[in-house]
Amino acid sequence: MIEAFSPGSVTLFFEIRERKGDLKRTGSRGVGVCVSSGVRTRIFPGKRLEVCIDGEVRKNTIQEEVAKRMGFVGRIESIVELPVSQGFGMSGAAALSTALAIAKLKGISYLTAARVAHEVEVRRKSGLGDVATQYEGGFTLRLREGIQPFGVVDRLFYPPLPIFLIVFRERGIETHEILSDPQEVSKIKKEGYRAMRSLLENPTWKNALKVAREFSFRTGLISEEMRDFLNRCENSTAAMIGNSAIVFGECKEEIFDNYKVYRVELGERARIGI
Repeated sequence: MIEAFSPGSVTLFFEIRERKGDLKRTGSRGVGVCVSSGVRTRIFPGKRLEVCIDGEVRKNTIQEEVAKRMGFVGRIESIVELPVSQGFGMSGAAALSTALAIAKLKGISYLTAARVAHEVEVRRKSGLGDVATQYEGGFTLRLREGIQPFGVVDRLFYPPLPIFLIVFRERGIETHEILSDPQEVSKIKKEGYRAMRSLLENPTWKNALKVAREFSFRTGLISEEMRDFLNRCENSTAAMIGNSAIVFGECKEEIFDNYKVYRVELGERARIGI
């Protein structure tokens, strides 16, 4: 049995950048924040492939696709610590934790595992930059799209402030739905380019928050419930793509009363062992 962990990640804003036929160079530029909760995966070599998520056997999972790409047969068990389809990078974390565990078993490199996880996620349209962020850890600035070393990821300094993840009552937004809609993709490319240009003029976490809030309102990738929350809590922004928010530092406690709240820390990079 081998264990691996990948942090979750919250994308504050992103610019879609595609390279036709080259998944390792396809992805997004933007800001991603790793969080201390994520996906924990164990693998047990065996005679047939089976994936179990939170105690339930599942079919057609991202873990299964990663395993097939890497030639693994056996049982995969994942524990998902944050809600899915809410912008917390659980798909990328599932792919990366699975790939890392298999890489350890086979004696291949960390970056090889990350590349498989990234390519599978991009192909499934479940994310574009989460794996690159989770591979790096911290408060990341994705300067060039794709997985490392093709993608280039910098980090922003972040003070020891608490981080809260807020989940709203309405259904989350499926990343696949947005990335499969040509009109949404065109809008995100335009606003993502604008946001990236604004951040690079002053690459700090505070400016990243300001730029991200502008991106949220300009793209319209937020519900009315989220819009109201962002207006009431100025140190928050949307988690892309879902129906949730991330808060840096404290907010008035009563603002949190009606929502599911997760307190997390800034997450370190994905790793072997739990």
